[in-house]
Amino acid sequence: MEELIELFKKFPGIGPRQAKRFVSFLMHSNNSYRQELIEGIHSVNNKVITCVACNRKYINYKNTDKCNICSKTRENKNLLILAYDNDIEIFEKTLAYNGQYFILGKYIPLFSEKAHEYVDFDRLYKRIENMTMQGLEEVILALNATSDGDYTIKILKDNLGRKFPEIKISLLGRGISTGSEIEYADQETLREALKFRR
Repeated sequence: MEELIELFKKFPGIGPRQAKRFVSFLMHSNNSYRQELIEGIHSVNNKVITCVACNRKYINYKNTDKCNICSKTRENKNLLILAYDNDIEIFEKTLAYNGQYFILGKYIPLFSEKAHEYVDFDRLYKRIENMTMQGLEEVILALNATSDGDYTIKILKDNLGRKFPEIKISLLGRGISTGSEIEYADQETLREALKFRR
């Protein structure tokens, strides 16, 4: 039980109490449901791949190495850097952005001195280098307005500024209030944040 609780606690937004509820639910579920859950997780394990362009995880059902968004024709002058896969869908719904994306996968924890353990800088640099040859002008850091988000922005700005001094690096306008997460922002707020980036 303790091992399962620890596994569930790794889900975003799940604390010890909720993790215990999940374990209790599983223990009281019938065998067929548990088996269905196991098969579902196993299926995801076999079909999830990483997009070669944006670093997003997706279910590969079309036998392609690019996700459904990177497979479309998009502008190459802007690269929007996001933390999580879900954030792409949120920006797509605003209809205010038609550039390229890159997913970090996680934030760099505040005061961490091992940023490379959290962000795949080699992959990010390669993405920017490839896009530079296609006319990249600006990298937009679209991260949560939290302490970890701000720290990740600082590390990215320092590293990208040194490696690509010719490329403009901008931040979303703070229509997104401090402490809030992109996932919960409405479309108008995100449109404004993109419009008034700095």
